[in-house]
Amino acid sequence: MINIFLGLTPFIFITLIGFLFGRFRILDLNHAKVLNLFLFYIAVPALIIKFIAKSEINQIDLTQITSYFLMQFICGTFTYFILTKYFKRPIPESIIWVLTVALSNHVTLLLPITKLYFNDSVVTQVGSIILMDGIILLSVITFFLEVSTKKNIKLLGFLKNILLNPMILSVLIGSFIFLINFDISNTPVDYTLSKLTACVSPVGLFAIGIILSFNTKNIINKLTTTISILKLVISPLILVLVGILLFDFSSPKDFTGALFVSVAPCGVSAVMLCSAYNVNPENITKAIFITTFASIGTIFFAIQYLTL
Repeated sequence: MINIFLGLTPFIFITLIGFLFGRFRILDLNHAKVLNLFLFYIAVPALIIKFIAKSEINQIDLTQITSYFLMQFICGTFTYFILTKYFKRPIPESIIWVLTVALSNHVTLLLPITKLYFNDSVVTQVGSIILMDGIILLSVITFFLEVSTKKNIKLLGFLKNILLNPMILSVLIGSFIFLINFDISNTPVDYTLSKLTACVSPVGLFAIGIILSFNTKNIINKLTTTISILKLVISPLILVLVGILLFDFSSPKDFTGALFVSVAPCGVSAVMLCSAYNVNPENITKAIFITTFASIGTIFFAIQYLTL
């Protein structure tokens, strides 16, 4: 138990350092935005390219991906109706809240933790969920945001924007390297991708800490509490039910990768979409704040249970 906690402390401290730098106004939200742009356009795409180019397709468990996708669909639909019917939020904001619940902070936080405590098979499952989220979830959410905020949508222009999205473009590049069977190991390409990939977790957590430091007032309210419970409690429970009832998994340990991703906090991609579609990110950032620190507990107990 102590070893698990000690293994998590670097991730906590990096976030805390970012929080303190923001709290004492050494850095501000503009600095965090620059860091996130570096991750979005350079570091995370490098991670995705490396993962796909060096992946073993036969190790990907489609039942885990499917069960996780169904859980996201159920929780996302539930979130949308709660936000529009109960909290009376505008449609664009409600759609971004769907992403807040459906998408986890799996790239900057969960993936490096997975590599510490689990075998390569589980890392592969977590990585495959990251790819699914990057291709399907972000594309679908972006489409609905375009439909809800713009009167005239040109299909070709929309498809072009989707294909040029750094996440999806990196999937295409990685797939091309994989299909031509080009071994990038011990090459300058592998070295460059490895160095950029190493930046993802510390830079991402540091940026999250800065963002959280500017949203510390009235954090707990009905909306942020509801979203936090949906993300950290209801989502894993629905995943377990889907896995056991639809896919005949005998226990949660049969879909360790998917279950571990489900206990992670809300992802920060929702904040980026707020800027793009003129949605106030205040409550969304507060939900990220709550789930980031509350997930220390859910991740801790998930590791303890899944590694017994």
